[in-house]
Amino acid sequence: MTERVGRTMDYFDRCKEKLGDYIDDFLGSKEAEFSRINTWGLDVLKKLQPFVNNGKMLRGGLVMLGYEMCGKRISRTALRAAATVEFIQAALLIHDDIIDRDPLRRGTPSVHYQYTRKGKRSGISEPEHYGEGMGICAGDIGFFLAFELLSGLKVKSDIRDSVTEMWSKELCYVGLAQMQDLHLGTSGTRASAQGILDLYRYKTARYSFSLPLMTGCELGGGSPAMRRGLEVFGEHMGLLFQLKDDELGLFGNPSELGKPVGSDIRENKKTLYRWHLFREAGPREKTRLGRIFGCAEVDQKMVEEVRGLVDRYRIRDRVQEQVRQIRHPAERAIAVLKIQERHRRILSELLEFNSRRTK
Repeated sequence: MTERVGRTMDYFDRCKEKLGDYIDDFLGSKEAEFSRINTWGLDVLKKLQPFVNNGKMLRGGLVMLGYEMCGKRISRTALRAAATVEFIQAALLIHDDIIDRDPLRRGTPSVHYQYTRKGKRSGISEPEHYGEGMGICAGDIGFFLAFELLSGLKVKSDIRDSVTEMWSKELCYVGLAQMQDLHLGTSGTRASAQGILDLYRYKTARYSFSLPLMTGCELGGGSPAMRRGLEVFGEHMGLLFQLKDDELGLFGNPSELGKPVGSDIRENKKTLYRWHLFREAGPREKTRLGRIFGCAEVDQKMVEEVRGLVDRYRIRDRVQEQVRQIRHPAERAIAVLKIQERHRRILSELLEFNSRRTK
């Protein structure tokens, strides 16, 4: 299975190589135009280029996969749509790093923190505010570049309108879920286990997996049944992906993650791990956990305390039971899709890759 999963990820690596070249060409084509506006034009392009290209580009690869499932060869249209998704992802991550106060992304300074450092070097009186403001602007530009790409797709207008409407609506849902996530982390509001999964569904799962696959399917001329099947698979795959992120955020290796472990504790994220932990912990433990979660200065000792209680109450086993319940519908969706066997294998092995990934 490990060898087959490796071959599947080779597929996404090949997609990333093609997509990276396309994105480099697109950003290069914007240099003269942006430079005419002011000195920040080239600056933001130089920050966006590595930020986009250093990611896995899994979402862009899923657009290309959905397109290929319809019997099409990868075209400029597919690459343009895939690039659209990657710019959306980059913009969301830039803003997410600001909200979560994360100074690192993939082992390098996050975009807003790069501007914060620039503000400090320039003697700006409030460099953190400066960095966050500049980061918000950079993220906004990422969104607008994405919709420039989307509006320029060389397809029938009704198909382009359908894809544009789909992404516009879904990104509103992402924003609403992000607001809920921020509120839950900064208030005493409690969330149910189902509420947490619903938040994951709209904050991460659908735009990360369902929408890219559906976009490729729509552009490739796939049937409504195929589009619906990919939507169902993507939504469950996305939930599994987020649950794995929660696990890595607590038990992962910082050198592999590219950022310190424990940011979910610092931001008091209402994960399923936290939900189960507060249900199982004793009164004194809950008091202690209440001081740790949301603490601005979470240290390694605090992380180890939380890990110890997670292990003591077998919280990982409880979350894994939820994972199994979510994985079954994803597997059923794959089984009934009318696609080539090699594409079915890629989807199945993507599930397996998620369970084994370390970053």
